[in-house]
Amino acid sequence: MSNSEVSRIHAEEIEPYRARGGQLRMVLHPGSVGSRSGYMGTAVLQPGEHVVEHFHPYSEEFLFVINGDLVLEVEGDTWELGAGDGIYVPIGKRHRLRNVGTTESLTVYHVGPLAPDPSLAHVDTEVLGEQEAEEADDAAGTVRVLFMMTVAEEKWEDFLAAYEKVRFSVAATRGHIRDEICQSPDNPENWMIASEWTSMADFVTWKDADDHKDLVRPMRECYSAPAFHSFTVVAETKATWS
Repeated sequence: MSNSEVSRIHAEEIEPYRARGGQLRMVLHPGSVGSRSGYMGTAVLQPGEHVVEHFHPYSEEFLFVINGDLVLEVEGDTWELGAGDGIYVPIGKRHRLRNVGTTESLTVYHVGPLAPDPSLAHVDTEVLGEQEAEEADDAAGTVRVLFMMTVAEEKWEDFLAAYEKVRFSVAATRGHIRDEICQSPDNPENWMIASEWTSMADFVTWKDADDHKDLVRPMRECYSAPAFHSFTVVAETKATWS
């Protein structure tokens, strides 16, 4: 669709997306109006609801509160928001929006510029209900995946650049919890990618997808001697010293 014409879309005609919390509607975006600089939508939250923590690796976010009492959490800082308040979130900052009032809230958001790929536009750093699960200390049943490989020194830069693209994509994948890339201090050519998933089925679904194979191909060209191990968590002990 070209963006050479004025386009109007009514938000209520769009089916809300609920997997990130509340009712999110992306109203104006490249697919609906052919926009090239960003996208805009609405977030409706009922009392006690929140939008899960996330960040935008390539975009700034602008929020304007139409009604309701909200708190925006940005990497440890909290901002109280009410009707008429606008707030700006810089690129890469993790943030979570909560309705702390007693009535429904409505917020308009704009995100721009566009990411180079739609899969990189919005990276969730938690899943809906994850905080409640953590508070219940219920890590049993999650999966740890360890992937070891050898990367020659002259390929480190290309390897890390390829991983950067995979990292943003996997963070937005259903079932993914966290992901780390590690380098051995004893032999710097030994590398490991450690990831955590809600289930082995979620990991396998991601690993076997056709688009995943294309995405990781540049990484595969950088390493040798791959070794793969997976474990199911039986119990977890959390630190108490802090």
